[in-house]
Amino acid sequence: MGTDWGTEAPAAPSQDEVVGTGGSRGADGDGWRPRSRVGAVVVALLAGDQDAAEQVADEPEASEKEPQVLAAAIRLAVQSLFDEDTPPDAIAGSVAEMARDVEVDQDAAVALIRAQLGEEHLLEAFPEQVVIDTTWSVFGYLCEQRLGREDSLELIAQAEAETL
Repeated sequence: MGTDWGTEAPAAPSQDEVVGTGGSRGADGDGWRPRSRVGAVVVALLAGDQDAAEQVADEPEASEKEPQVLAAAIRLAVQSLFDEDTPPDAIAGSVAEMARDVEVDQDAAVALIRAQLGEEHLLEAFPEQVVIDTTWSVFGYLCEQRLGREDSLELIAQAEAETL
């Protein structure tokens, strides 16, 4: 991909750091660590550790800014893969492909992606919990399957920089 988010790609922390049991990375201790629960979930997913990702995702929000981090992260992820001219049918096709790999409300996922591209009032038709669950599912899938490691880490670093 190579999308420039205005930051260098951070090095991923170890699994111990993701779940909070490890120390700092590297001899000089300046390794990158996610500063949010959203970032920790992304790192766990990229490490292929679904259990750690679910464990971190199920933890209570550590900060009142966690919803803003997730909102920024999904916006950046969607906008890196789609643009406002992407036809709704193409978005629906991408979501149908996604639904083969993850459990997701396809109508809510299409609405979520289109909302991130600037369409208004699409998510109002869905209960709040459906929107939250769909956001996590779509975001996780995009990071794991579409964006790749480097772009996902750049994206989460940018989302955290914008909101924390």
